[in-house]
Amino acid sequence: MKTGKDIAWVYNRYVGDLFTYGTYLGFEGEVVKDAIHDLFFKLSADQNRLNGISNIKFYLFRSLKNRLLDLHKQQKYDVALEDMDPLAEIPFNIQVNVEDLLIEREEQMQIKAEIEQMLTALTHRQREVIYLRYVQEYDYKQIAELLRISVHGCRKLVSKAILSLREKYGSLITFLTLLS
Repeated sequence: MKTGKDIAWVYNRYVGDLFTYGTYLGFEGEVVKDAIHDLFFKLSADQNRLNGISNIKFYLFRSLKNRLLDLHKQQKYDVALEDMDPLAEIPFNIQVNVEDLLIEREEQMQIKAEIEQMLTALTHRQREVIYLRYVQEYDYKQIAELLRISVHGCRKLVSKAILSLREKYGSLITFLTLLS
């Protein structure tokens, strides 16, 4: 990154995805906006920070999640920071957004409702890992780093989520995996 213009491009390119991810983590919209602005303020203050980053989107997601967790910890002022568990599970609520063209068809609306119902059967952590893997298309190593778990644990979490969905919804899961 050489100029503020580059940071503006990065901001415009990823702000929507970052906001969506932050709200899916259960944070209020205004808190997510503040965290995103904090993140980009730091980037604009030290533009060399982005040099050498191979996956800017992943870097931004990880930085946003860390900033949101920091804000969450600050709100819990009565708990000492040493007592906070950095691996504690935080709620991850996902709402599937279907493209406008697909929404017009009743069949797509039914699929959307079924997907949302299916996702509520998963734990918060399973919803988050499914979102990161299949919506954001991160690889297992990136997801493991973001969730602070091993790659093996990440694969196991995805596998358990899919297995749980297959047990409850059978053939619909096979259909949806063909769509992705």
